[in-house]
Amino acid sequence: MDLTNLNEVFPDDFSQEQIATGKTMFLKKMSEDAHKFYGGKIQTVPKAGVFGFNWFNVWYTPGVSKISTTIRDDNDTSFDLSNRGNLVAVVSDSTRVLGDGDCTPPGGLGVMEGKAFLMKYLGGVDAVALCIDSKDENGKNDPQKIIDFVKMCQHSFGAINLEDISQPNCYKVLDTLREECDIPVWHDDAQGTACVTLAGLLNALKLA
Repeated sequence: MDLTNLNEVFPDDFSQEQIATGKTMFLKKMSEDAHKFYGGKIQTVPKAGVFGFNWFNVWYTPGVSKISTTIRDDNDTSFDLSNRGNLVAVVSDSTRVLGDGDCTPPGGLGVMEGKAFLMKYLGGVDAVALCIDSKDENGKNDPQKIIDFVKMCQHSFGAINLEDISQPNCYKVLDTLREECDIPVWHDDAQGTACVTLAGLLNALKLA
């Protein structure tokens, strides 16, 4: 379906506000139907070929034992001998999902898969959506739970993209993980917004 020029399908006497509302309603319904049809928007596809039955023994046991021991002896080789160097974890507790607020952990999957979709489509980077429950025994969102989770799983990824974590927890999570993780940690909502703002200011200065 061609979704270009959506404005042209509305009557000429519609106001800009009516057109914007209509487009939003249509796109939300279209999104629901498309996600249901495809079962989400992300899948895992092997990058290596299988050129005969014995190639399973190359990619898995016994051949893969050499990969395990090589990485054991030098963890940095994991970036070359696995997909780690091209793999990002998109981590969220889904407590501030766009304009929808707290959507519960699985409620953030649509947005986190969307981030993974954009990374792959625009940058060729693989990403995994990881929506976690950060509530403590009292039902309060605890930033330490996110910190502990990321620190435990960081060894499977090349970078961490924090997403849609409510304030002020997001700042504690970002500041702590940037100091304590061995891989880059980026908070899209805080740092991404700052980068876009700075880029706008720099370009404005060029035109001034």
